[in-house]
Amino acid sequence: MDWHKQFAAEAARKNQPVHVPVPWGGSGDGFVFFPDGQRRWGLNGASGVLIRHVDEQGTETFFLAQRGDNVEGGSSQWALPGGALEAGETAVQGAMREFQEEIELDIEIIVLGHHAQHVHETWAYTTVVVQVQDRFAPPTELHWENQAAGWFTRDQISELETYEAFAEVLPLLFEIIDSHPSN
Repeated sequence: MDWHKQFAAEAARKNQPVHVPVPWGGSGDGFVFFPDGQRRWGLNGASGVLIRHVDEQGTETFFLAQRGDNVEGGSSQWALPGGALEAGETAVQGAMREFQEEIELDIEIIVLGHHAQHVHETWAYTTVVVQVQDRFAPPTELHWENQAAGWFTRDQISELETYEAFAEVLPLLFEIIDSHPSN
């Protein structure tokens, strides 16, 4: 991917992010190259959703998706449904749109909180933490971005091969849940 080097060099030279839209997809689809050499997907930032369910016995589970082989970064690793924010979308709107696109389900949620991980003052990945009353069945046929999906306890998640950025922020997401008044 030599074309990436051109935009990385431009960002470093200008000392500001360079936005490179792609000719397909929505208004947020494209790469942002940062002066420090990092590259991220999502012209307006990105967001994903951590979905929590607690059953009648008090067992807590979380919905995760295993990334497909065709995604950039984290191939076959477990993470959250999510992706690029469209122009004007909030993190919650973007996370739920991405969930619906990737998992093809429309669900009712209660927002517990969120965590924004900033790469630059102009770009962040925001994880929205939500709770559902009804534990839906993982779909058997998935969007190309994912190869599997399922519900996992905290202990089970710790044993999965998770996407590095998700693993790094997971303790902070659990703090949001544990400090929420409804627990």
